[in-house]
Amino acid sequence: MNLAVGTLVAGGMSSCSDFLQEYSQDLSKVESWQDLDEVLIGSAYLQPSAMAATGRNGDDIECLHFMSDEIKQTFVNEYDNHNYQSTMYSYYTWQPEMGYNPLKKYVGGDDNYWNNLYGKINVCNMVIYLIDEQPENDKDDAVQKQRVKGEAYFLRAAYYFLLANMYAKPYDPATAASTPGVPVKTTEFVQDQEYVRESLSTTYSRIIDDLSQAESLLNGTPVKSLHRATYSAALLLKSRVYLYMQDWKNAARYASLTLDQNRRLLDLHTKAVGDDCVYLSSPETLFSMGGYRIADIFSDNVDDFGNKLSPHFCVSDEMNSKFSAGDLRSQLYIGKSEVLGVSPVFIKRNGQFSKRSTISDVSSTFLLRTPEAYLILAEASAFDNNENLARTTLESFMNTRYEEAVSVSQSGNDLIDLIREERAREFILEGHRWFDLRRYTVCKPYRWSKTIEHAHGYYAATGSWGIKEFSYAEVFRLEEFDEGYTLPIPRPVREFQPSIGNNTRPQRDVVRVDRPDDTGGGGQGGGFPGWEW
Repeated sequence: MNLAVGTLVAGGMSSCSDFLQEYSQDLSKVESWQDLDEVLIGSAYLQPSAMAATGRNGDDIECLHFMSDEIKQTFVNEYDNHNYQSTMYSYYTWQPEMGYNPLKKYVGGDDNYWNNLYGKINVCNMVIYLIDEQPENDKDDAVQKQRVKGEAYFLRAAYYFLLANMYAKPYDPATAASTPGVPVKTTEFVQDQEYVRESLSTTYSRIIDDLSQAESLLNGTPVKSLHRATYSAALLLKSRVYLYMQDWKNAARYASLTLDQNRRLLDLHTKAVGDDCVYLSSPETLFSMGGYRIADIFSDNVDDFGNKLSPHFCVSDEMNSKFSAGDLRSQLYIGKSEVLGVSPVFIKRNGQFSKRSTISDVSSTFLLRTPEAYLILAEASAFDNNENLARTTLESFMNTRYEEAVSVSQSGNDLIDLIREERAREFILEGHRWFDLRRYTVCKPYRWSKTIEHAHGYYAATGSWGIKEFSYAEVFRLEEFDEGYTLPIPRPVREFQPSIGNNTRPQRDVVRVDRPDDTGGGGQGGGFPGWEW
């Protein structure tokens, strides 16, 4: 008996993951729920990423950090320890097509995220299909099979949710039924067909259905690790999905259910500057997969020749300005680099050289923490005309983040603005901000958008060692309510499956060119970020 499992990738409808290539011709190699459990671990979960290693690995959805307003380039020199300046260029400057390098040449790779997520979905489909067939020798086997199945449903929902928020427009209840979502495949077998995008409302309905399955199956099952999906994780992710759908009652309901499971918060009064404030054993952590490789791009160094190697990126001025003096996060989440004192850099998950670990135990793009439940409950309650609950919930959270006790008195749009600002501060570089900026553009009655500018630097060789230093920067702008908030369908996917279509995305022209002389004389002290030292 053979098993053919198709996956929706640019390479072909019958392309398979590594596991399926190895096992699809011999089902006897899947003999137990333990085999499928190992498949989930190795092929369905986002894998952790190593920090301070040559080349990137792991499954972080790193582009989310580069499209938002959270970071900027420093322009000190070309030192870029992960080559993000080149690989993230199209995302950082919101180009009409991804896969272009700074020389405006198409180099591909724009389908990496798409292929990876659909490949993992395909593994989940296979696990869901096979798990019920596995033998049960005792009651524990039945419970473990239920857990494995629940984890597979959770992961499939999570990946479709990521895809929908990358490759489909933000969810507007008034238009979701007529807005294209993403292609959805839930069967384990090859389907030789032209794929199309289901409506966004149908896509989200399928996500909710999968999370309902996960919620039911994971309730009462043993928790193996916070790197594995749990009942609490399913509740919180379901709350997030409802929040994006503007279903305020269900968002608040599932946030409350999450807090019934765990309402603990990390009291930042107990932390010192340089301590990690997100980590697996934190009382706030409910679930994490992937890694936090983005954290170590904010570290610096002096090489063997005495060259100052500044971080190539730092926290943006606008994000830095959101943290007031009385906010504990103003020193615990952002600060100075440890060698050269470049500021402001990200240290919430500290990636400076002396703090760096081989593998990060939490993720920058898929970390579920109890603060999210508090802030979802506050936002959903405020939108649902229960402002008293919104204020008291917000106070409970904020009192662990500020030096002095906080009293929230805002109402209406001012209350919503406060909640949005708290989300920006609390979830800096956790993968929330880009998705939040998207959904705010359609969030009624308080729709909001902003203009973002990103400057991409170019460098020229100087000195006897050939160190390339800053020459000029091209500045690009994402306008308010810009169609650039939605990624294009990757070119290889469109070429293989024209029926999927594409998303309208405007041409992104250079709005100005900045040079050192333009900002106060050039050289160190010329006014460009990162030259404070």
